[in-house]
Amino acid sequence: MTAKQQHEPPAAPAPEQSPSLKASIKDGASYAVMMGSGETYFGPLGIFLHASTLQVGLLASLPQLVGAVLQWAGAINMDRIKSRRRFVIIGAVIQALTLIPMALIPVCFGQGTLPVLILLALIMVYNGANAAGLPVWSSLIGDLVPTDIRGRFFGHRNRLTTMSTFISLLAAGVILHLFAQAGLPQWGFMATLVIAFLARLNSVRWLTRYDDPGFTIAADQVFTFRQFLKRSPRSNFAKFVFFIGAINFSVAFSAPYFALYMLRDLKFSYVEFTAVTGVVTITQFLAFRHWGTLSDRFGNKKILNVCGWGVAFVPVLWVVSHHIVYLMMIQVFAGLVWSGFSLASANFLFDAVSQPKRARCVAYQGLVNGLFFFLGSLTGGFVAGHLPRSISIGPWTWTPLFMLPVLFLLSGVMRAAAAGIFLHRFKEVRPVEPIRHRDLIYRVSQIRPIAGATFSLITGLFREQPQSQDRHPRNKNRPGGSNLDL
Repeated sequence: MTAKQQHEPPAAPAPEQSPSLKASIKDGASYAVMMGSGETYFGPLGIFLHASTLQVGLLASLPQLVGAVLQWAGAINMDRIKSRRRFVIIGAVIQALTLIPMALIPVCFGQGTLPVLILLALIMVYNGANAAGLPVWSSLIGDLVPTDIRGRFFGHRNRLTTMSTFISLLAAGVILHLFAQAGLPQWGFMATLVIAFLARLNSVRWLTRYDDPGFTIAADQVFTFRQFLKRSPRSNFAKFVFFIGAINFSVAFSAPYFALYMLRDLKFSYVEFTAVTGVVTITQFLAFRHWGTLSDRFGNKKILNVCGWGVAFVPVLWVVSHHIVYLMMIQVFAGLVWSGFSLASANFLFDAVSQPKRARCVAYQGLVNGLFFFLGSLTGGFVAGHLPRSISIGPWTWTPLFMLPVLFLLSGVMRAAAAGIFLHRFKEVRPVEPIRHRDLIYRVSQIRPIAGATFSLITGLFREQPQSQDRHPRNKNRPGGSNLDL
């Protein structure tokens, strides 16, 4: 047996081994198509309808707050839900139905304040219907996925859903571009939202094939949000929640305005906007499987330590240049760190919380995140409207060509502050192999889709390049060192 074979972790589980896991992957892929062709373009739709800077912020933040409140409502009523699967399906159907009137807005109402407000109301229903079922779905899927393969399974699932998002996002961008070139952009938005509607209906079809095991909550497993807050100074999970909340506040401070910056300030076409956005998605597709394997071996906290600082650099890089090639290059870095961050944060929750408390903890985390996201977006919108045309520090004066990158810079500073304040306050919750942060970074830098690979976009398979056994001779005798080529 070679060193590589000896240390290589087992492959991700085949979805076909479990009908529920197979259904979960296909449900996720269909949901991702809805995201790529629909939700990704809610911001551009608002901009097309002539939403103001503040309204763009509200379109991103207010539905998040509504969703957080409904997540909490869904969780505290878990003991009254007889079928978790049925509850999730009802929310998914309602979400799908909101996409039809949404598709009609640009065709029937034109542009102006009224269609923007109608869009806002529909997005709140769209987000709330899904959010109410999210803690219930998390409880259900947590019961269906075995603990020992959780990282690899979700890495595999996220990889496929990310590719579905990328393909649908790309197709929707091309559709919007073609209709815009023909002078009919409103019909382009209608077409992409109808595609999103059909994709969500297909997602519902696969949700019906989930197993629906029984579920009970003992009285001693129930705790209120007030009790959660009281325990937060001593609770490892609560410290994690507030770290994610602080990151969400910092992200929301600038996130709603990236689309505005590209479409309004830089005058990108829909194809250019899609290209910049799609680079993140394709990078996540390449990286998810590897993050999942690293998560199972070395734990989620190590990944959060690395990626928590990584996401702080992402918005700062947008200040350097607005050239589209440069923006696509930094989006590769963004996709890498955000894929690790999102996978590790989701898996940390599953590891840190017992099964009876999972739905409630998901809801409380969602409530904190929603509140922080809402406040961050409002703060960003306020700052965006009051930025000076130039910034002077002593004899040095900076007059940026566009003002929104100042928000991106401030967002990066706040993300770094969140990482510095919270990351050392919570710990890994399961036994894992030890690894130094620099070794983990080196492993990530050497995963083959980044260091050099033959990748088939059609099959989703990676093929090894011919190489000698001594490609990494200095790691030959290091335990697990051969897995640098994941």
